Amino acid sequence: MVQEASPVRLPAGGAPPERRAAHRAPRLRGLRALATALIVALALVGPAPFVVADDAPDRIVLAEVLPALAGSALGSVDLGAAPAPGEVRVVRASDVRRAIRAAGHDTRGLDIPRTTRVRREARRLERSEVERLLRPAVVSALAPCGVESLELPAALVLPAGTPTVTTEVEAPRASGRIAAPLVVRVAGREQRVLASARVTCPEPVVSAGARVRIVVSVGAVRASAPGLAGQPGRPGDEIRVTNLDTRAQLRARVIDAQTVEVRP
Repeated sequence: MVQEASPVRLPAGGAPPERRAAHRAPRLRGLRALATALIVALALVGPAPFVVADDAPDRIVLAEVLPALAGSALGSVDLGAAPAPGEVRVVRASDVRRAIRAAGHDTRGLDIPRTTRVRREARRLERSEVERLLRPAVVSALAPCGVESLELPAALVLPAGTPTVTTEVEAPRASGRIAAPLVVRVAGREQRVLASARVTCPEPVVSAGARVRIVVSVGAVRASAPGLAGQPGRPGDEIRVTNLDTRAQLRARVIDAQTVEVRP
């Protein structure tokens, strides 16, 4: 007797349940992996950046990570250097706890974020803005020489705030090219900038060895004495002179070809 096998009844979907489950398994594993990756990424990104104030110092303190501690001894715990203008520094919870313990405090009860991104505000100055900022300081420092050309950085990145510019360069004795280092100060930070200037300088009106009249004024009293120039100088230059009456060595400012002034 031949026994016929009963026909296999398939579900409405057309495939056995075990086969459909086998097809779904790789897809579910992929979704779980994607979800895990998103969770890790969000944990690493952390909260929005804390923007350092314009007048902030160069250090980060705990109160900037935990604002509730502002004004307390714990809030002043140093967490390290603030980022450079326009840059970001990530402060991790482990770094915060380490700094707190190093300062002699307890970390228990503190809700410290996993990561905090600290950003310092900045503004970028392009070439024309850089020249407007730096040229006046260079021109003033190099007088009486005239600045024919000035080489400056193509751009500067500075903290937000009002900058001031100083330089220690002095007018050279002769025309030519001269390095002009500058210091830009803003929001408690210093940035050194190296400029280069081509200058044209007037000829000295006093030559080394020339006889001059040394004058000095104290209030309404004005005195003078004969002197001898120890080096050449232009009006406004400070040169060495010798008082021929007392043989004293002095520093005096050139007034004209015959006169130098000693400031008391």
